Amino acid sequence: MAIADYSQAIVRSPGYADAYNDRGVVYQAKGEYDLAIADLSQAIARNPGFARAYNNRGLAYAHKKEFDLAIADYSQAIALNHGYVLAYHNRGLAYAHKREYDLAIADLSQAIARHPDNATAYYDRGYTYRLKGEYDLALADFSQAIALNPGYATAYYNRGSAYHDKEERELAIADFNQAIALNPSYFPAYHSRGLEYLDKTEYDLAIADYSRVIALDPGDAGAYFGRGHAHLLKGEYDLAIADFSQSIALNPGDADAYNGRGNAYSNKGEYALAIADFSQAIALNPGYADAYDNRGNAYRNKGNYDLAIADYSQVIAWNPGGAGNYNDRGVTYKLKGEYYLAIADYSQAIALNPVYVFAYYNRGYAYATKGEYDLAIADLSQVIALNPGNADAYIVRGYAYLNKGEYVLAIADSTRAIVRSPSNASAHRNRGLAHRQLGNETLAAADLRRAAELDPGRGNQQ
Repeated sequence: MAIADYSQAIVRSPGYADAYNDRGVVYQAKGEYDLAIADLSQAIARNPGFARAYNNRGLAYAHKKEFDLAIADYSQAIALNHGYVLAYHNRGLAYAHKREYDLAIADLSQAIARHPDNATAYYDRGYTYRLKGEYDLALADFSQAIALNPGYATAYYNRGSAYHDKEERELAIADFNQAIALNPSYFPAYHSRGLEYLDKTEYDLAIADYSRVIALDPGDAGAYFGRGHAHLLKGEYDLAIADFSQSIALNPGDADAYNGRGNAYSNKGEYALAIADFSQAIALNPGYADAYDNRGNAYRNKGNYDLAIADYSQVIAWNPGGAGNYNDRGVTYKLKGEYYLAIADYSQAIALNPVYVFAYYNRGYAYATKGEYDLAIADLSQVIALNPGNADAYIVRGYAYLNKGEYVLAIADSTRAIVRSPSNASAHRNRGLAHRQLGNETLAAADLRRAAELDPGRGNQQ
């Protein structure tokens, strides 16, 4: 019946509670929640024991996000009818919206106990378990929902999302595949499968999924962002910039899109454009540590060391336990020639992460540059212990041995470096100079000649 019919029934019988209830339900279906609430309140006034009207008014309040009022109405419906499955279910959903997950689960469990074949109740309880971070319980409920309704695409999608939360990527992809098979236009499944492919470094598959979302909904900013991220990771920087730009056009307030485009510009060496994007990301999200870190890298690459240090320092202030941030700032101090400050930062990075190979290498290099060769050798030996294939560590340790007059050790390290990196001019140069000090002129000449061929500008120099 239409609203006009219910209105006529009310005119004929003003005390007819069912007519008010039914007209309220029609208003609710049309999204006219205030009118629905008014009618349902009239139904309740005429019949205070009308459990269904309380449930329906609760739904209208829930649509308006007035969850406390919704819960009060569902509770009254349950008080009037202890076996009212739908009221338990609806109250559970209202509690979930309020993040009162245990109460939500209790109500949804009541709904399941009274109607164990209700796939939707299992689905909603599974979704609530997932919000609580109880992924195994969520998986069990989503699986039961699927068993009861094998065509339940949303249940497959959310089970896949729970597998994603558990980092079980292949199972997640299988469920997203099934959701898509059941509903080929289900773009959230393409989004999520694209993310799994990104995590698996299967960038072409990710791009294909995000492209499918864009075909389904050209206004989906997130799909452009995801595809841009895949292009960025593939090293396709111009394509990444184009996608991030479209994402920004559709959603100008997305700090992540500016940060992503900034990374693409930075990787292209277009540091001024990168800095502008990182700055915009920071303007949109003043606590965006990654954007500060990325802008610091861009400033450093431009030679704006003080600005880079300021950005790294901000990140450190927010995250004093981040070893990589100390290392980055240390590298910048080194570029400024402030070796003691660089060494202090590398030391802090090592204190936070005792197996941080780059920090040991950088500190060893700084010590070698300052002529503190024993300290340099100690750090570079640690690099080699952690990463025996690191040619650079052998080169710099060989240089330290050379300058200490330990020529045999210098030759041994330079030889190891050459085995790992045959085209490294510094290794040949260091070995040649060590051979010369030992009087091995023929060997020295061969190494120094090879060094000059590899690096014509520095023939006999360290």
